[in-house]
Amino acid sequence: MKIPNLRKLSTLTFCTAIVLINSSYDANSSPKKLIKANSFSTLYKDFSNPLVFPEVVRGINTVSLTAQKTTLKVGGNNINVLGYHNGILGPTIVAEKGEQVNINFKNNLDEETNIHWHGLIIPANMDGHPDNIVKPSNSFNYSFKINQRAGMYWYHPHPHNKTAKQAYLGLAGVFLVTDPEEKKLNLPSGAFEVPLVIQDKRLNDKSLKYNPSKNDIMTGFMGKDIMVNGIISPFLNVSTGYYRLRVLNGSNARVYNLAFSNNSKFTVIGSDGGLLVVPEAVNSLMLSPGERADILIDFSTYKTGTKIYLQSNIFSGSDTQGKESFKI
Repeated sequence: MKIPNLRKLSTLTFCTAIVLINSSYDANSSPKKLIKANSFSTLYKDFSNPLVFPEVVRGINTVSLTAQKTTLKVGGNNINVLGYHNGILGPTIVAEKGEQVNINFKNNLDEETNIHWHGLIIPANMDGHPDNIVKPSNSFNYSFKINQRAGMYWYHPHPHNKTAKQAYLGLAGVFLVTDPEEKKLNLPSGAFEVPLVIQDKRLNDKSLKYNPSKNDIMTGFMGKDIMVNGIISPFLNVSTGYYRLRVLNGSNARVYNLAFSNNSKFTVIGSDGGLLVVPEAVNSLMLSPGERADILIDFSTYKTGTKIYLQSNIFSGSDTQGKESFKI
């Protein structure tokens, strides 16, 4: 796969945050499907928060992760969350196929936890099974060899009956595997490779709480405040040219029908299992919780100052999902 025009030329704004959409209309549907998305947060709709990225660490070096209580600044308020470092989302761990990874993990929570390496093919005793828990104030060393092809994976807790809560409150992170085959493709890298962890939250009374109702337990715990990399209403200034977006749906239950606001095509080059045999050009892409997508988007035809939004379009879903369109 040859990707041209990777050099920096001029800049435009790529917004990735949630914003109120007064109405959404599917041209192929009846007027009855005109939906007001006013149930989504309107507090942070100005797209004024720069998108940030978790620290990148090499897995071949010994990595230290500590599950702990911490805070996250949202709208000028410090809210209580969980994290592997300061704030939600742990560092992005990068490892080459064939490398040995060593993770020193400590549990500073007041309840048991562990780390599950979602998508990695590793020994069972290293994979964070609910039976392999780490009690409060205890530590565990995860050590395993990367034996799979390049792809985007992630890590999160996996204790019985506590996985959803701990991941929702902030214990999650991206794990990227590289290999020589991927490097030969000359895909966008550095500032042109953008990880996007999309999560929905419920921010009530300046706090983040996980308190599912009986209905939430049945249909899934979903929030109306969308975060990208732990930021609400972020923007990213990008250059004209190709970008590689590494997208993770880190939400507990929400499904996204990802598309760009101008309905432009983008190319899906990878999914949960790594790079696809044949890339596919699409206008939208469904992404379920825990699912990943590796996509290429070409910004070279846009004028400087153009604003493009990543959004979730209406789709045919249950009574609780798919009926609203919103910018991410």
